[in-house]
Amino acid sequence: MKRIILLALLLLLTTIVFSCSPKAENVQGNNNSNTSFLSTSDEENDEDLESSSSEGLDNFAGCKFKDGIYSATVDYNNLETGYSATYTLDVDVRDCQVVQINFPNDGYLDDDHISYADIDDDGNASVNGEDGKTYQIQIEN
Repeated sequence: MKRIILLALLLLLTTIVFSCSPKAENVQGNNNSNTSFLSTSDEENDEDLESSSSEGLDNFAGCKFKDGIYSATVDYNNLETGYSATYTLDVDVRDCQVVQINFPNDGYLDDDHISYADIDDDGNASVNGEDGKTYQIQIEN
C-alpha cells in the first residue's frame, strides 16, 4: 500500500514539474514569416501515447503504416487569417494515426494542439488544429 502511495506521489510530482516548464517554440516558414508553435516534454508525450494506444490496438492491425517517424508533405491552412503554406516535415505515427507534427527546430505539435487523425491506405490524413488551423498530410511512401 505504501508503494502505491509513493508511486502516486511521484507521478503527481512529475506532472507538476513538467507542466511548469517553458513550452514556446518558433518555427520559420518557407516564406520567411514566423508562425508560433508550442512543444511539450517527451515524457508527457509518452504518457499520452501510452494511454491512447491501449484503447484501440485491435482496430489498426491491418494498417500499412507501422509506428514511427515518417517524412510527409504538410499543407497548412489558417482559416482565420487565410494564410496557407506547404512544408516537408516529419510526422509521428502511432496506431495508424498522425499523433505529432515535428518541425526542423525541434518544435512540434502534439495532442495539446492538434487532434489525432486516422491515416488512410494512401498515407493521407486530415489533422485539425487550434483556432481553425488545418493540416492536410501526405506521408511519403
